[in-house]
Amino acid sequence: MAQHTLRSGCIAVAATFALASGVLPLTAATASADTPTETVIPAALLHNPPGDVVVFAGSGGFLHRSDSQSTFVWTKYAGGPDIPMPEVKSNSPIPGYWGAGSDVVASPAADGYQLHDMDSGTTTAITPGAGQSYLGTFGSRVLTVTKAADGTAAGFDVLGTADGQQTDTPVTGWPSGATPQGVVAAGDANSVVLRYTESMNGTTESRLALVDLATGAVTPVVMEAPAPYARVVLSDRYIAWYSWYGADGTRSAGQVHVVSRSAPGGPESVIQVPPAPLGSGYSSAIRFMGIAGDSLLMTYSVSHSGAYTEDDVLGYPLYAMPLSGSTTVTPVLGHANMNTVRQGPNGVVAVGGSSATDWAARLFTTGPDGTPTGTPVDSDPAEPAPLDGLALGNGELFMIRRLSAGGDYVYDRTVQLGSPPSYGAEGYFGQPFAPTDCDSTATCNPPVATGDGNISQLWSNANAQGDAVTVQSPHSSAVLVTPGATGGTLVDAEGRYVVYDGGSTNKQYIGDADAGGNSHVLFSRPVTAAALSGSTVWVPGATPGTLTQVDLTTRRTVQTVATDAPCVPSELQAAAQHWVYWSCGASGPAGVWDLATGKDVAVPAHLAQLGDGFVVEHDTAAGKLTLTDVHIDTATTTDLADLPGGPVADDRRVSWAVDKYQGGVAYVDSGKNIHLVDPHVPASTPAPAAGTFMYPGQHLSPGHSLSSSTMTLTMQTDGNLVAYLKTGKGAGQAVWSSRTSGNSGAYAVMQADGNLVVYKSGGGSGTGGALWSSRTYDNPGAYATVQDDGNIVVYAKASTSPLWSSGTYARRQTIASGTTLKPGWWTKGTYTRLVMQMDGNLVMYRRRDGAAIWSSRSYGHPGAYAVMQTDGNFVVYKSTGGPGKGGALWSTGTYHNTGAYAVMQNDGNLVVYKSTGGTGKGGALWATGTTTTSR
Repeated sequence: MAQHTLRSGCIAVAATFALASGVLPLTAATASADTPTETVIPAALLHNPPGDVVVFAGSGGFLHRSDSQSTFVWTKYAGGPDIPMPEVKSNSPIPGYWGAGSDVVASPAADGYQLHDMDSGTTTAITPGAGQSYLGTFGSRVLTVTKAADGTAAGFDVLGTADGQQTDTPVTGWPSGATPQGVVAAGDANSVVLRYTESMNGTTESRLALVDLATGAVTPVVMEAPAPYARVVLSDRYIAWYSWYGADGTRSAGQVHVVSRSAPGGPESVIQVPPAPLGSGYSSAIRFMGIAGDSLLMTYSVSHSGAYTEDDVLGYPLYAMPLSGSTTVTPVLGHANMNTVRQGPNGVVAVGGSSATDWAARLFTTGPDGTPTGTPVDSDPAEPAPLDGLALGNGELFMIRRLSAGGDYVYDRTVQLGSPPSYGAEGYFGQPFAPTDCDSTATCNPPVATGDGNISQLWSNANAQGDAVTVQSPHSSAVLVTPGATGGTLVDAEGRYVVYDGGSTNKQYIGDADAGGNSHVLFSRPVTAAALSGSTVWVPGATPGTLTQVDLTTRRTVQTVATDAPCVPSELQAAAQHWVYWSCGASGPAGVWDLATGKDVAVPAHLAQLGDGFVVEHDTAAGKLTLTDVHIDTATTTDLADLPGGPVADDRRVSWAVDKYQGGVAYVDSGKNIHLVDPHVPASTPAPAAGTFMYPGQHLSPGHSLSSSTMTLTMQTDGNLVAYLKTGKGAGQAVWSSRTSGNSGAYAVMQADGNLVVYKSGGGSGTGGALWSSRTYDNPGAYATVQDDGNIVVYAKASTSPLWSSGTYARRQTIASGTTLKPGWWTKGTYTRLVMQMDGNLVMYRRRDGAAIWSSRSYGHPGAYAVMQTDGNFVVYKSTGGPGKGGALWSTGTYHNTGAYAVMQNDGNLVVYKSTGGTGKGGALWATGTTTTSR
């Protein structure tokens, strides 16, 4: 036969670290079981890698702007403070637009251009003549073009200064038949390379010319005609051109055409550049190139199949190869910005590094052995991304991060407590629907981890209905709980439920993301402190110091406890179905109520978050994050970390967060690194179920009970789970049991899978030892309750349909003809209960004290039952007996009265009436005569 298995659902170290992503702890420490241990999750970077735009490289410095700079600056290779250049507005792709080949930066002026010498600090004004248009600044000279009426280049002039006067040197010496294009391909302080076309044998070909800026003389560069998309490089020794595309027009590694700068008439070398050595599945093409000494330096644009890699994020290497040619290229920088390779007069400036925290602009020159070597000339510090929210719930860390492009995004990762804690890879959760605004503003709406992999947030003025509370799951739209109020606050969220206080209505709304309707509001109530716990909510009781737990499905009171609070609490929190935190306000007092022991523990009154057996408080005045351990019902407070006040007054779930489900702590330091702390406070079992409900994970320990107005369900110390009728003086007659006696220490648990199980002492889900179960597994979220009608029922989550019941509800007072009363069944009148006991005795009990006032004296026959026979006789039979089979143990002797029936009357008398008789009509055939004794 197939079987179903019963199922259930002061820091020790200081961290040193790099700002990089990872999945392993950066620090580890050996610590005692009760000493907190810590792991640091490095800050995510605002720009990964850091950005740095290089405009051009000069002889002694370069013009650029990094992500952390608000304007372009001039940085000297030798070091020193950056010189701001607010006149530079953009990174123009036109060679020489802002300068080239020297330490002179050009900027537009009202009557021309200003040439700023970054070495001497002097500025020279150059004013183009009539008809002259600016092309660029090269060294201390300005190149202009004069256009003909048809827009073609009619002439070029080199403008400079001598003896304090502006000079104008025309560019001359173009070959016969040359048509200058008016486009600068490259340049430095001494020469520029211009494009022109030449008609030969009926065809027009693109050519390059080297122009001496001192004399204006043109020297044709004898090379193969440059491709349409060719880029030109002018180094101190060479003139080269290369294309992103091959001869067939497709992207390829390509070729480089090179001539000596001192002999531009040739000969030309054509160098085949091999693909980047990246393995199968990759394709690459030259992106940008420079020349240092006799070596090519290049970046590639790369594509590949499969998942994203670190190179895709940080950039592929900067490679080198000799100008003499090679079948391979050699990486000289682990990662590089493929678009930031700038040729300078003494080498090449490129931006990159071995990692995001090793990022810098580097000047590559050749060493004594001719190998290109990069020297950092300006570091680009990794800038951490701002955090707008932090939440921790059930082993999942949520981070709301503001990116450089603006806007908040939610990322998550799993975390695991331990010595030290560990964490998993970061994943993208989605963009929050609600603006968070927790970096500086007072309208901070931080996330709440709901414990089921979702987050909840307040969305102020979300739509025409007013505020909304979002319940957002990964990569999907959020459910909006819309109470129809504004100016409100999100009080708590757990699972599918939220608590929202409406400012405009002065009402508190309980929302259910799974509820029907447009608003998803279950009900409203007066505004008070409130804390969700499963499918219940804790609220202040009717008198100061009392707390009441209310079931959200039925709105019935589960239990009321009396704490030491001298006030009606202004804040409540609940954790692990074991602890309830209360606070009388900022000045205190505050305490934690242990639901298992009924003890109240005083704790400091600061910004607090309740964990499983501990409270974390932020003392913003002292700049301390403290932990108060209460798991043994005494308070021990220790410093957890130095933590100044956050960007907002209440920085819970902004600068720090607590996992109330699994017990972890997280806080953010000034560098936006997240410290993950295991406080090593032992996890508590859910407090013994109390009141009328037993929720998933809750236990009914030996000696503990659930109780309704009519029934008490007790987990006895002998291992038997027994339902007793209640009397005015306590438990009365047993009407149901799990029949598991003889197992001292056994306990009951409402498992997460929906099964109500009695286990041996030491047994449990996964370890065996089940003695009895309701067999209601595969119903996550199901719960048990003892009802006022006496029935013990297991209900499916959010359903009124029972999965299992004890069948101990009260039957009708009228016992109709043909009705059977099985063992454990009972009925009642105003003063009495009539019980068909499991020992075979039919007994009438007085409700006020539980006294037996009448019985059939048929005890000693387990399984016996009573039948109101159709012949009019009310009979108790043995378990094996029955009408026509014998085994009668007792009867009223009222046979030969077809259709007669019995009534447990409100006056305390059990009466058998003729079919036509009844109370007030006569026709009584038999009675217990207990009217007087029943009161």
